[in-house]
Amino acid sequence: MVRWSPRSPSAAVMLGAMALDELFGDPSDTWHPVRWFGLAITRLERVLYRDSKSRGATVFTLALGSVSLAPTLFAPGGRVAECVALWLTLGGRSLFREAEAIAALLERDDLPGARRRLCSLVGRDTDALDAGEVARAVIESIAENTTDAVLGPLVWYAIAGLGGALAFRSINTLDAMVGHQNSRYRNFGFVSAKADDLVVAPAAVIGCAVTWMFAGQSGRRRALTCLTSAPAHPSLNAGLIEAAFAGSLGVELGGINRYRGRPVSTPRLPGGDPPDVHALRRAARLSRVVGWSATLILAVGVATLA
Repeated sequence: MVRWSPRSPSAAVMLGAMALDELFGDPSDTWHPVRWFGLAITRLERVLYRDSKSRGATVFTLALGSVSLAPTLFAPGGRVAECVALWLTLGGRSLFREAEAIAALLERDDLPGARRRLCSLVGRDTDALDAGEVARAVIESIAENTTDAVLGPLVWYAIAGLGGALAFRSINTLDAMVGHQNSRYRNFGFVSAKADDLVVAPAAVIGCAVTWMFAGQSGRRRALTCLTSAPAHPSLNAGLIEAAFAGSLGVELGGINRYRGRPVSTPRLPGGDPPDVHALRRAARLSRVVGWSATLILAVGVATLA
């Protein structure tokens, strides 16, 4: 279904892409290929939508099939173009900036502003959240996006080259758009949601392990306690990385989230005290440490196997 890049993965490309993300973050929405991909999915949905798994599978196949052409388009530019393409799949720096911006708003006691800014990170209702719940939402988003927006593309680049990274980002975007558990998408988005669960799993495990490495002795004990609750999370991948973050940061995550007024329960991850703005800033820094550490580990593995 997806034609993988003929080029083998390169440690230099991985490190270069992370450096570009660190320096520049995401390109503007106008020029970001993920936005163009999202617009294409929206048009496909308008034409092909039916409340059925087969129609959702058709959209999934067409979307992922189109992505198979992308590595060929970048091939004439060599490793430099490959590095730029891999950078476009990453979102670590932009995640850090959003977290820092929300932390600054909370420190200025601008709770309405923090709630509005939070909408760019999470899909849950934010209008009634207090400062602690805003901090919890940001930390949970940071943890989950450390796998989705940083480790996932890099892991799949290491496995399958540029085609793997682009396919991962495409599946992740499809899940974000149609993988919701509601009446419209429960069937139509079934294939996208299940595919996302599968492709995110390696990054979630690696992210959990690397976070655990940096947690310290007490943090590791807390993380192990939290991990016993992770299987009860609606998304096991999110539960794993959130449990590792909760233990490492010494905060309690999980609880009741509301999506368009509908309550969704996530398991309590008893890592410590309720989160606050200081824990939020530490979570943002932890995400960068985990992202870079995992990148170095993957790069060494790629270089060794080359």
